Amino acid sequence: MKLWNRLAAVAGVTLWAGAAVAQPVTVRMWMHEHPPRIAIDKAIIAEFEKANPDIKIQYDVIGVADYPTKLLTAFAAGSGPDIFNYSSMLVNQYYNARILAPIDYAAMGLADEKALTSQYTSGFDGIRFQGKLHGVPTEVSNWACFANKALWKEAGLDPAKDFPTTWEALPAIAEKLTVRDQNGIPRRRGFDFNWPNRASFWFLPNTMLHQLGATLMDEAAYKVSFDTPAGRKVFHYFQDWAKNRLGGPQYMDSRTDFLGGRLATDCSFGIWGIPQMEAAKIDWSVHKAPRFEGAVSDNGIDIYAFYMMVNARSTVPAQKAAWKMVRFYTDHAAELFAGAGLFVPRKEVTENASFKANSAAPLFMQELAKGQFSPRVVGYDPVVDAVLRGRDRMIQGEAVEKVLPDIDAEVNAVLNRERARAAAMAKQ
Repeated sequence: MKLWNRLAAVAGVTLWAGAAVAQPVTVRMWMHEHPPRIAIDKAIIAEFEKANPDIKIQYDVIGVADYPTKLLTAFAAGSGPDIFNYSSMLVNQYYNARILAPIDYAAMGLADEKALTSQYTSGFDGIRFQGKLHGVPTEVSNWACFANKALWKEAGLDPAKDFPTTWEALPAIAEKLTVRDQNGIPRRRGFDFNWPNRASFWFLPNTMLHQLGATLMDEAAYKVSFDTPAGRKVFHYFQDWAKNRLGGPQYMDSRTDFLGGRLATDCSFGIWGIPQMEAAKIDWSVHKAPRFEGAVSDNGIDIYAFYMMVNARSTVPAQKAAWKMVRFYTDHAAELFAGAGLFVPRKEVTENASFKANSAAPLFMQELAKGQFSPRVVGYDPVVDAVLRGRDRMIQGEAVEKVLPDIDAEVNAVLNRERARAAAMAKQ
């Protein structure tokens, strides 16, 4: 039954919730802007408030660009929301600042952690700290590779047969797909990394290192190690890609170029990108991300997730009401996928007709089962800034062996500085 038709049946959905909150409570809920989701949010909130007349949800939508700064500023001032939704890349920031409340299973109407996680096949690794969960996923996502079949055919290739399974084989295929001008400059690229996308150069190096049996960061030791044999191999690959004029950071966002027919292959779309391809009238096919020859791990591109979390500094009644709302909201996963493209690996989503009708779904599920989360850091933005500065030095010709030790030093200094700031916030 669609969400819009369920208001009349709302009395039955409160059976799991236990006793009502004793006094009227207002719960402040901040969400980042995702236009297809907003109407669904409002309908869920209306349904929840009708079922729980002693709880009022104060709902605010904040632009994506302003959301992280507004959240941190509000938390630092002690005026942050009771419920907020954010990505796995930044949850460590909030955990170290003691902003994240561990899940209150009783308030959610659940017996224990297993009663929650058994509803999902994955997605919780990004929000577990010291053995405890601190949020519930509202989206679990990974990227795969999409081919524009018409552009591949024009180059005499068929992605069903010719799509490269290894990073080593990718440059030759990309060159065959590339159309160059008289000066050898690509007018249309065969494949390129999403250089302007900040997350790409956290996900992709980590993805490649995971395949090689390594990682950029040891979360327990809280120290990065770019300057390793595996790290040098990965960043030489990026450097060679640009050196051979297959692409580079001078180009537009790869998703935009793929949708515009200027890029034959892109590996930075999730399953959520398919409606955009269909709107652009692209005849696409989907493929696993390449692996290194002799890879130790058969993982695709790293997983990320968005979690609904509760502010540990909120009053106890507000926290209990907030966890009640989190349960209610995340139990609408099927509507959120069908209407806003937000995938979580829950049975009601994977058995939903719209998911089953999606031809890319099996591959994304296979890759999700093999995927890993990228390391979680305090100070994600300044860390990525340092990585991008080092990346660009290497693309401009500096030796990988010279730059990687500098990245290690700069990023480790950032990690220590930002963790100290988070600790100071925790004492406020």
